[in-house]
Amino acid sequence: MDNEETSVFEFLAQSTQARIAHYRHRAADVRAKAEAASTVRRVELLKLAEQFEELADRITMNRDRLL
Repeated sequence: MDNEETSVFEFLAQSTQARIAHYRHRAADVRAKAEAASTVRRVELLKLAEQFEELADRITMNRDRLL
């Protein structure tokens, strides 16, 4: 594998890791906002946070399957 191919794979790995971190951060942010929300809104925000976590989990599983 030459340097160009290595750098492409490194970029993809870093990009994937960045997306995973982004979605986990968004989930944490939404959970923090849920703490101050009304009960109905809190439930909605917690569902949204769970969706962000599930997205990060799917990306992680897909990445691990490719390795």
